[in-house]
Amino acid sequence: MVWQGLVHSLLPLLGGGLVLYLLNRRVPQDPPVHWTRPVGRNGVIMAVIFTILLWFVPYGILLLLPVMLMLSAASPAGREEWREHRRTRLAALLLSVLMFAGGGMLPVSTPSAPEEWGQPTFLENPDAPLYPASEQYTWLMPSLEIVQSLSVRMPHQTGSYGGEASTFNIAFALGVESSRMQQSIALLDEQIPFLRLDPSEVQLEPVAAPDTHRYVGGDEDVTLEVRLFTVKSLISTSKDGTKVGEVVCVGSASAGGQMDMLVVVRPLGHSSIANDRYAETYTLAWYQNL
Repeated sequence: MVWQGLVHSLLPLLGGGLVLYLLNRRVPQDPPVHWTRPVGRNGVIMAVIFTILLWFVPYGILLLLPVMLMLSAASPAGREEWREHRRTRLAALLLSVLMFAGGGMLPVSTPSAPEEWGQPTFLENPDAPLYPASEQYTWLMPSLEIVQSLSVRMPHQTGSYGGEASTFNIAFALGVESSRMQQSIALLDEQIPFLRLDPSEVQLEPVAAPDTHRYVGGDEDVTLEVRLFTVKSLISTSKDGTKVGEVVCVGSASAGGQMDMLVVVRPLGHSSIANDRYAETYTLAWYQNL
């Protein structure tokens, strides 16, 4: 899906350039000046560098934008240019950021899954956030494990380098994983009634564990970004809730700004929590189909 990344990374240039061009036409000057004058030659160069770095810098615009602004205002000449063209620059910057953010709605590919998993139990998740764009398939396995394969747009960067860690950290900081998990929790409660789970009364608590895990099997030998969570039910007499299961989240980012994720949910006491905590069997089969 590299073409989506190219479109996504070019959107800020398009937005900023459009504002500068239209404002220059709206307020003609005598003698005529080039429409890039408010940002100057250095500003144009920085914009092009910014677009390229979106493919190589983890956290993308969240890191690059503050750095670029600080560099732009680092010199007395730069601060004077900001004072002279502040409104025009801010308008161009605002539309650039909005258009880049809108790129988070570019389509993603179909979630990865091996044929032996069969038809998904669910082909969508009504509880998933509308932004960024995503597709999610969910399976209820005969072993009573719930497996989800997701394709998610990375709205903050277009390259794959560091994409797994940045996307996980941003998503978990914002609590995005909680809404995506409600479908799995409801399905788990349906299949195992004695758990008495209410999706709105469930909390994910991070497990202290390494952020990566090496998966080895068949022809595969790959190290992937992983996050482990304890599923706690808050419908309990315990102040901290009651542990009812564990979740494994595995991620693999690709060039173009897409993150493929595998999520495996197991109820408390499931044998695979002790025997295959990092869901190696599912992960290897999923990764081979990316």
